[in-house]
Amino acid sequence: MRAIARIAGAYANRRARYKAARAGIAFTLVDPAYTSQACPQCGWTSRANRPARGRFACTRCGLAGHADHIAARNIAQRGVAGWAVVNQPHATGLPSARRDRESKPPASAGGC
Repeated sequence: MRAIARIAGAYANRRARYKAARAGIAFTLVDPAYTSQACPQCGWTSRANRPARGRFACTRCGLAGHADHIAARNIAQRGVAGWAVVNQPHATGLPSARRDRESKPPASAGGC
């Protein structure tokens, strides 16, 4: 039963990525682990940060709020951080085929 759920989840992720790409929307997968226990302000992660089911209260900096809202903020931060890594320039400096095409002058119709 668990295998079926994992396959269904993978299919849903693939379908969401396809639809986002088709609409021109950036899509990145984010690991949601511990997002409702981590503080988006100071980064402290602890089970004690969740004193009740729907409540979040950071034991280090005191930030408090609804647990789902805090988790959503953490997921958004992780998504932005993940997208920033994807958008980094190529560090090797090696030429790419696209850069080569763009840098060459257009071929003339009448040859010499």
